[in-house]
Amino acid sequence: MSPEAIEVGAFTWGRIQRLYDADPVMHWQRCESEGLQCPQEVFSQLFHDEANSEDFAAIVRAVDWGRVRWELEELFGIALRHVRVDRGYQHALDEARDRATQFGIVDERQEVVDHWRDAKSWIVPPVIVAGELLAGASGFELLIGCTRLGNLLGLLDREEVPEVKKHVVWVGRRIEAS
Repeated sequence: MSPEAIEVGAFTWGRIQRLYDADPVMHWQRCESEGLQCPQEVFSQLFHDEANSEDFAAIVRAVDWGRVRWELEELFGIALRHVRVDRGYQHALDEARDRATQFGIVDERQEVVDHWRDAKSWIVPPVIVAGELLAGASGFELLIGCTRLGNLLGLLDREEVPEVKKHVVWVGRRIEAS
């Protein structure tokens, strides 16, 4: 059976990338017009910003994104300490965490620094998925937002942010067949 035949009803990474447009809104609209249900904020981070990353594609290639339900959820800082990160992105998270642990939030964008200072959280929610989407594991895995999560973990380590504070994240979960 050809990949195209298998893909007819599925929204694979390949199908989403074949609908690519340099304009992220147009890319999102093309996919939405073919039936993909995904909030634009998630779509832009997940499918557009990472469109040319082969390393990222290797992680998400096998998921049928048309069978994923997205919701904004609030998770406690303590729960976010247990979110898994793909090995290829662990260094970026650790680097951000180490920097935030040592120096607090350092960013060339003053609005980012101000937001962390005032809200004790990120501006744009990271994108995580339930473990069963990728590897059948329990818990969550971070797809987008290594620096954001690393910053938060550093502030938790410094005890500048309490572990019981909630943080908004985009969570993708498999839609169960009815």
